[in-house]
Amino acid sequence: MIRDRGCIKWVSMMLPEHVQSLKNALIDEERVKQPLLDEQEISEIEILICEAMEFNTLITFKIYNNGFTQLITGTTHYINHLKSQIIFQDEDGYFHHILFNKIISVQEA
Repeated sequence: MIRDRGCIKWVSMMLPEHVQSLKNALIDEERVKQPLLDEQEISEIEILICEAMEFNTLITFKIYNNGFTQLITGTTHYINHLKSQIIFQDEDGYFHHILFNKIISVQEA
């Protein structure tokens, strides 16, 4: 039986710059484009946010962030129409400022 080191033997032949560029390429492959919402989806999101704020219920925001999506669960604290953002408190008590155009979807938690 031949005993070799498998993938480990090839790692020593790669420069750190090559390893980093391969990692960056894998990250770039996972990026997605921001979906465009139609008027009906936007109005449904607004209704869910207003109801959750009125009754202080937990909701989950799906947010677009630099090519990736992020889920945040918590309660809506304040809606700032002048800055087009929502001030949102997550389950750990931290406040997030979420821009309206970064919201992909909203669900009740």
